[in-house]
Amino acid sequence: MAKGFLEGRVAVVTGGNSGIGRAVALALAAEGASVAVAARRPEPCEEVARLCREKGGEGSAIPTDVRREEECERLIERAAAWRGRIDILVNSAGIGRFGPVASLSTADFREMIDTNLFGTFWCSRAAFPRIASVGGGLICNVSSLAGVEAWAETGGYSATKFGIVGLTRALADEGREHGVKAVAICPALVATPMTGVSGADYLQPEDIAETVLYLLRLSPAAWPAEILLKRRGAE
Repeated sequence: MAKGFLEGRVAVVTGGNSGIGRAVALALAAEGASVAVAARRPEPCEEVARLCREKGGEGSAIPTDVRREEECERLIERAAAWRGRIDILVNSAGIGRFGPVASLSTADFREMIDTNLFGTFWCSRAAFPRIASVGGGLICNVSSLAGVEAWAETGGYSATKFGIVGLTRALADEGREHGVKAVAICPALVATPMTGVSGADYLQPEDIAETVLYLLRLSPAAWPAEILLKRRGAE
């Protein structure tokens, strides 16, 4: 089997058990990367790690609840110990709770903040110095079009996704001297178990995975900002 362009590189993917994270993990593995698959439930993590190995890369399941700071730190420590380095972090874990701001519960808002924003922050904070120590790499944070524009009944969700964009922009600026690129991918509605939509009219998880690969193929001189992925025909 021909070696992929990510041979020898180590990636961590949160939310790797399904949807966007699963597609990203498999795409990275198909290019030869060693992929640490992180999600709350062990069984789906193990399954995706197995599929990563079938794709030609390496896979390791590291069950992680990104709502907990200590688990995010442990994830990065274990991933680094597994292959001696980290080159790539993809923060894909996320949830959505929708409805008017006036009826959004504090519990739902807090859960989105903990999962979407704190999880991204904690994993990025822990991974950044490790990626810098190997000469640079990529932190890719999955935001949303709702992270650059808000609509009715997306208030809480948008707040977390706007936060991810702001955090990522700051990381990108801080990463310049270390070769650590940080990019937020902001897709329109994606056909995943979380959204419940399906069909060719919607973005597919593989579209986001291909975008991650595109970012990894760029030269060190190319320093992208966030990437917006809209649907064909959508305004």
